Amino acid sequence: MEGLLNKVADLAVKAGSIMLSDSDVEVGNKGTKENYVTSTDLKVQRFLREGLATLLPGAVFRGEEDDLPREDEGTRGEYVWIVDPIDGTANYARGFGESAVSIALAKDDEPVLGVVRNPYARETYCAIKGRGAFLNGTPIHVSGRSKENAMICLSWSAYDKSRSADCFRISRDLYAVCEDIRRTGSAAYELCLLARGSVDMHFEIRLAPWDYAAGGLIIEEAGGRTGSLEGRLDMRRQCLVMAANSEKNFAFLKGVVSENLSRRRRLALVHVS
Repeated sequence: MEGLLNKVADLAVKAGSIMLSDSDVEVGNKGTKENYVTSTDLKVQRFLREGLATLLPGAVFRGEEDDLPREDEGTRGEYVWIVDPIDGTANYARGFGESAVSIALAKDDEPVLGVVRNPYARETYCAIKGRGAFLNGTPIHVSGRSKENAMICLSWSAYDKSRSADCFRISRDLYAVCEDIRRTGSAAYELCLLARGSVDMHFEIRLAPWDYAAGGLIIEEAGGRTGSLEGRLDMRRQCLVMAANSEKNFAFLKGVVSENLSRRRRLALVHVS
């Protein structure tokens, strides 16, 4: 597995180089004006699909830019690559240097390997289940901060603004307790910031597996906690995502989220993709 991780990390670095060197980038959207897709997303995904296929023949590949339904039953398999070629595409399209390549390998719906590459910062985050988390080869660990001193990353459901009122209420109650709030526009990278101790909690009302599969494993291996309201993060469909540097802060975060979402709204978030 360590040899495989090194090869995946090398692919992620090369994918990041494609991001930075690509010219004449074509920009479009997927359904809403906020949900960007670029020609570079497609180029990077093709590169990763081909490269990962040579590393683990027979593994299923699931990438953000595949033409698949959000709740997909066609990606079942012992091993599944879960890939976001560019997490933070809106940032990338606008020249705002906060985007990342995210690659996870799941075995029986459980992430066992994760790599996130921020090519702008030249940072490669890696983890193997049970082996710890690393930044550019150096071990990383979550912070020990309390909720009162916490920095929290979150967002306000840009792709579906009908959910933004819930997000704003949750943000208000978290902000009243914590130190401050940050938003970079790349969930995968924000999860890695939590893993290395730069921020302390993370919340998004709806993310897809390619946004959190790699980063979630990296957090867990760095000593943190991830989950949804119903339990662990779902590797097959979108879900609400919470992460924290400690069990105590995770319980606090989960409490604030639960209090601000009615039972009807919680059920809707579970069953509507």
